[in-house]
Amino acid sequence: MPGRGELWHLNVDPSTGREMQGEHYCLVLSKREFNDAFGLALVCPVSQGRAENARDQGFLVTLMGSGADTQGSIHSHQVRTLDWRARKASFKEQAPTDIVQVLDCVGALLEE
Repeated sequence: MPGRGELWHLNVDPSTGREMQGEHYCLVLSKREFNDAFGLALVCPVSQGRAENARDQGFLVTLMGSGADTQGSIHSHQVRTLDWRARKASFKEQAPTDIVQVLDCVGALLEE
């Protein structure tokens, strides 16, 4: 069962428009208790794409040089709540603790 701060592999489709599509590793933001109770997980996808606009706005958090096996950038502006069971999510690894700074980036999306 996914827990906050873990990286899981899953398919984020169906997606449309500018939403990230296909299979990706994702950083789990929600607590294990929520994920268990609802069968959902709040996640941010990881990609190796360039995404300059997101980078310029401060919404990408890099995994490069973090010690994680998973590489790329966490897209904190693409938060999704997904049914991890239906998407056959599989555990990859625990993210380095400082990567949970993604929560600050997500919080910035909600500030006025």
